[in-house]
Amino acid sequence: MNINSIDLNLFLVFQAIYATRSVTLAGDRLGMTQSAVSNALKRMRERFNDALFVRSADGMVPTPVAERLVAPIEEGIACLMQAVDQGRSFEPETTNRIFRIAVNDIGQLVMMPELLSVARGIAPGVRFETVDVSVADARQRMLHGQIDIALGSWEPMGPAFYQQRLFDETFVVLMSKASRLGSRERIELGDYLAAEHIAYRPHGTTDTQLQQTLNRAGALDQRRVVLTAAHSLGLSAIVAASGLLLTVPARLAKAMVASRVDLHAVDAPFEVAPFEIRQQWHERFHQDSGNRWLRELIFGLFHERSRRTPEAQGAEGTRPEPLRTDPA
Repeated sequence: MNINSIDLNLFLVFQAIYATRSVTLAGDRLGMTQSAVSNALKRMRERFNDALFVRSADGMVPTPVAERLVAPIEEGIACLMQAVDQGRSFEPETTNRIFRIAVNDIGQLVMMPELLSVARGIAPGVRFETVDVSVADARQRMLHGQIDIALGSWEPMGPAFYQQRLFDETFVVLMSKASRLGSRERIELGDYLAAEHIAYRPHGTTDTQLQQTLNRAGALDQRRVVLTAAHSLGLSAIVAASGLLLTVPARLAKAMVASRVDLHAVDAPFEVAPFEIRQQWHERFHQDSGNRWLRELIFGLFHERSRRTPEAQGAEGTRPEPLRTDPA
C-alpha cells in the first residue's frame, strides 16, 4: 500500500471511532457529519481490506486488524501534532487545547479545583480531561501521546519519562466527631486496631504505601475492615454517619473536613514515612510549549520544599540514569 495514495485525514477518523466506539460521536469530535464519517470508514475498509469496526450492542467494536493499527496510528498522529505545536508558540490567551491528566480521585478532589480555577483565569479557552487509570495504562497512553501528564504518588515510569516532585504526603485518620474516638486529639494504636475501618483503595500506589506502612507498624492484618472502597465519592458521609475510621492522605482528609463540620482528623498512631507526589511526562512532550506551560503552572501551584533532612534532599538530586528529573 502506497502511503502517497492515502488521505491522512482517514487516520483521524479511525482514531475518533476507536476512542468513542461510535460513528456519531466520532463525527461530533471531528466536526463532521455522520454520513461523512461513514464514508471515510468505507474508504478505510477498502484500503485495508478489513471491516475495522463491527457494530455491536457495545458500539463499534474494533477488529483484530484495527487493534493492531491503533497504536502506530495514534503515535503517528501525536508526533504530527507535536511537530505542528513546536512550529508555533503556545498562547494561553487564545488556546482551546485540551490537556489530559492521569490522576486518581484524590488528585481530582485535592488538586484539580485550584488548577482549573487558575488555569482558566490565564487561559479562558483551555480544557481539561482527567483519566483514572492504572500505572501501566497511564504509561502506555503517555507513550502514545494520549495523556499529557500523570499526577500522583506513581513510581518512576522509566527512562523515557521525566518526573518532578511536587510535595510530600502522609496519612491521617478521619473519624466522625460523634463517634467514641471523635473528641480526641490523638489516637492510640490499641484503639485504632479495636475500631472498625474503611479501606480506601484507589488506582495508583497510595494504597500500596498504606499497606506497607501498616505492615511496618504490625497492624496490617489486625484492622477490622468493614468496607473496601475504590473511590472517595461518598466516603465523608459514610464516616460521618458511622463509627468507622478512614486512613487517607492528609490533603484528602483536609478537603473532606473542610466540607463537613462533623468530621475530625488526627495523626496516625504509627510512624508514617512521607511519600512523594510527583508529576511525570513522556520525553516526547518535554519540549512541547503547551505541556511545558501546564507543568510550570502545576509546579508553581503545588510545589513545596521537602521537609526531609539535607542529606535526603541531596540524594534526590543524584538519582542515577536513566531516570530523569526536571528542575523547577
